Amino acid sequence: MRALLARATALVLACLTLAGILAVTAGPAAAAGSYSTTAVVNVRTGPTTGYAIIKSEPSGATFALICQWQGGTNINGNAIWDEVRFSNGVVGAITDYWTTTPSWNSFAPGTGYCPRITPQMQYAANWAIAEKNSPDPTWSDHFGHPWSGYCEQFAEQAEGFTFRFASAIDDYNWERSNGRIHTDTNPPPGALVFYSGGGGFGHVAVSIGLGQEVGTLGYVGQRLPVSQYPVVGYLSNPYLGWALPIGS
Repeated sequence: MRALLARATALVLACLTLAGILAVTAGPAAAAGSYSTTAVVNVRTGPTTGYAIIKSEPSGATFALICQWQGGTNINGNAIWDEVRFSNGVVGAITDYWTTTPSWNSFAPGTGYCPRITPQMQYAANWAIAEKNSPDPTWSDHFGHPWSGYCEQFAEQAEGFTFRFASAIDDYNWERSNGRIHTDTNPPPGALVFYSGGGGFGHVAVSIGLGQEVGTLGYVGQRLPVSQYPVVGYLSNPYLGWALPIGS
C-alpha cells in the first residue's frame, strides 16, 4: 500500500463521480500556534454558546490555533473565541478563556480574524477527518466502492449532498462562473479546494484549516486511503483555488 501511495502521488491522480473522471494536487499555510485547554471545553460549530456542540475536549487537550473571533459569548470577561484543530483531528470553535493562548479579549499576536465558518463547514471538516480515521479509509460505505477516483463524491458527501456535479472541474467551473472562487492558498475549514489536471476532469478536496486538507488519492481501479495533505506542494496538479460550500 505504501509503494502504491508513493507512486500515486508522483503521478497526475484521477478521481470521478458516478458520471465522470477527475484528478489531484495540494498546498500549505502557517499555523497561528499550538496551545492547550486549561479546563474541559465544549467544541462548537460557531463562536457563541448558542451554537451546537460538536464534542467536549478535556483539560490539557492540545490544539492548533487557526484564527479567532472577537465579540463571541463573553466568558468571565473574555469575548474572544478560537477556531482550532485538536490533536485528535476535531475542528471547531472554543472560548479562548479556557486556553493557554496569549490573548485576553483581543487577538493573539499574529492571529487573523476568522472568515465566515458555518456549521456546515465545521461538519464537512470533521466528517472528512473522521473518514480518514475510519476503520477502512479506502472504502466508501455510502457509495459501496473504493474512494480512489471519486473525489467529487467525497466532497459532496462531506458538504451534506447539497449539490451534484459530474466531475470536480464541473464543480469548479460552476463556482467560478458564480464568482465564488478565491485564489489564496489558505482556505478555511470546510471549504472546497480545487485543482486542474486528470485529463481535464480535475480534483477537489476538503480543507481542514492551517493549509491542510483531506481528500481521495489515486484513480478508479486503485484502493488508496483517504488522506491528509497540504493544499499546495504535495501532489502534481495545478492549484485553482477554493470556494465556500454551496449553502454556506
